Amino acid sequence: MTHAIIIPLFNKAAYITQTLNSLIRQSKLPDELVIVDDLSTDDSLSIVYDYLRNHILAFGNCRIQVIELTENKGPGNARNIGFAATNCELVSFLDADDEYHPRLLEVAAHAFEVHQLDFMVLNIAFMPGNNIYPDLEPLKKYLQPLDVDLFLIKDPLMAVSAPHFIMGVGSNVITRSKWIAANRYEAEVQLNEGIDFWYRVLKSILNEVPGKIALQTGAYLYVNEVPGSLSRKKYSHFKQIELPPIISRYINSKDKYDRLLMGMIGERWYKHALQNLSSNSQKIKFLWHYRSYLTKYIGYLLIKR
Repeated sequence: MTHAIIIPLFNKAAYITQTLNSLIRQSKLPDELVIVDDLSTDDSLSIVYDYLRNHILAFGNCRIQVIELTENKGPGNARNIGFAATNCELVSFLDADDEYHPRLLEVAAHAFEVHQLDFMVLNIAFMPGNNIYPDLEPLKKYLQPLDVDLFLIKDPLMAVSAPHFIMGVGSNVITRSKWIAANRYEAEVQLNEGIDFWYRVLKSILNEVPGKIALQTGAYLYVNEVPGSLSRKKYSHFKQIELPPIISRYINSKDKYDRLLMGMIGERWYKHALQNLSSNSQKIKFLWHYRSYLTKYIGYLLIKR
């Protein structure tokens, strides 16, 4: 199956070479590579051009595009633009500071073809340290073995809202391109925007067909824990913390799965804020400002699974 990879690029000069190295090491090379530079202010773009010039033969017949944006609007916008430039059966987004295992594209193509998958979530090896997520033990009731390191996800909308599940972190999803056509990332949003996007894609699949949704374990995606990343960012004022799109989208939803997901994301959001706000006074202001959301998400956490 043909496979397109989209890389949103913004100020990743220290990592982009290793990210691209992980692509030319693939046992099955990508068919398309689209790199979308989101107006980087470091040497990221020049490093990309130098790399492509020096390694172009290693990409074989892969069609490569570099798109230079003239306005910085965030990774979601860059991914949308990159996807619009692709024409393959499968698509995945690779962050410019992450890497693929050398056999990932081969393993994915085999799984999609043999098992007729629609959507694949990858487990993640966080680097350094090689901690593997998610832990499969709490998720056993949702997983049915299909192949080596491959599991069919039963009741996928329930599974993806489980506290131990990871979907949309590190762009850890591969899907058939046709399922993305009606969905787009929220532009200029950077907090849980991946979870929001992939949840909507997943719902669109399940609304149209039964859908075969799988979890590929085996640690085929390496996610670098980058200093200064959003998860580690410190805030001096509570209004610097984005409201995740999932919360604003589903705060009043009557759908059980939307409520479950909003409850899980709400809990993570509150913990993120209280861990990263720099003063107790700002923490109190945050809790007061979002007090109506607090009661909602606690209520959603109590929904019986």
